[in-house]
Amino acid sequence: MTSVLIDDSDSLVQYNSPGGWIVTGVVHEFELTTHASATPGDTATLAFKGTSISVYGSIADGESRLNFSIDGVVVGSYQAPEVDHAIHNLLFWTSPVLEEASHQLVVTVDQESSTDSSHRGIFLDYFIYNTTSAAGKTVLFDDNDASLAYSPDWQANTDSDSSLQGTEHVSTSAGAWVSLSFEGTQISLYGPSGQNGLQASVVIDGSDSQSGVITRPKKQSQLFTSSVLPLGHHIMNVTLLTGDSTAIDYFLVASTLGPPTTVTTLPLTGTSVSLPPSPSTPASDGTQTPVSSSLVPSHGSKASSIAAIVGGAVGGLALLLLVLVAVLMWGRRSRRVNQLAFDHPATSVPHPWAGKRGSVTSMITLTEDDDSQRPRNFEKQRPASRYIYYE
Repeated sequence: MTSVLIDDSDSLVQYNSPGGWIVTGVVHEFELTTHASATPGDTATLAFKGTSISVYGSIADGESRLNFSIDGVVVGSYQAPEVDHAIHNLLFWTSPVLEEASHQLVVTVDQESSTDSSHRGIFLDYFIYNTTSAAGKTVLFDDNDASLAYSPDWQANTDSDSSLQGTEHVSTSAGAWVSLSFEGTQISLYGPSGQNGLQASVVIDGSDSQSGVITRPKKQSQLFTSSVLPLGHHIMNVTLLTGDSTAIDYFLVASTLGPPTTVTTLPLTGTSVSLPPSPSTPASDGTQTPVSSSLVPSHGSKASSIAAIVGGAVGGLALLLLVLVAVLMWGRRSRRVNQLAFDHPATSVPHPWAGKRGSVTSMITLTEDDDSQRPRNFEKQRPASRYIYYE
């Protein structure tokens, strides 16, 4: 089963208009936005395809109530308790298990008309629904997801006001690692809001080109975003470089086949760092102990690109030389054939009568002489004839 995260400001969420909805937000809320209304009957509608859905948000001092309906049937409600301070990342309601199909969730503000309409006590923050199809969606892996593997030096915190769904994993050990296997084209790592700076190494699929050392400024929840990856199975390893208290909140994985998304480049410090293998890393899960380098393309990646360019140039030059040699050899052969023809011209075949023309002329001449002058023994005294005989 796959979890999909939808922000309150996502275009998929439709708010009735006109209405009393306002947009607000603080640092502990997802994407720094929430929607709130104190007008009875105001609605927020979300169409989704899945088997269940949950609604999260913030509450403040005041009396407020929300009703939830699925496909036109009211199936639940949430009554905000009285509090003396704001609470964030609070679960309002989870639907019963549904058939895997397209559904419509409608959230309706249900508030006493006597309540001050300017006082809003419930703030919609985000929705999470479960589905069997992740194609084209941004998939959520919360810190307590079963797909994540942690080294022993992490502790789970299930009561965090600044973390998504109120949960996070915390470690104070250098070398502590977390690994995630996922299917998608891009991955981002987030920590709780307000956390102190973070130093960690990230390795994806054991590739130097996807490795990096990340240093996050204070109070920035996005820790890391990868470059666009080939669609398929990947493994991400994150290893802490210091013993400072560090929390991991959630991962977001894009599985779209559309145009590549814009990668947010986070500030980097230091040079490449190499970590010794962690003795606690399990050998059976197929992951590797992270080895870090800069988030910008590594020297190995540049060398591979240069080698590919040089190899292509050399191959093209070799092909050009082969063509040139072939042309030269063809030219030499043509000149040789022409020279042989000049030195040894063709001999004409003699005509069958060429050797007998002189004899014929002589014999004709003899037949035209005076008979008195003809020798007596000519042709054994054959009578004179003007015919020519050949033997």
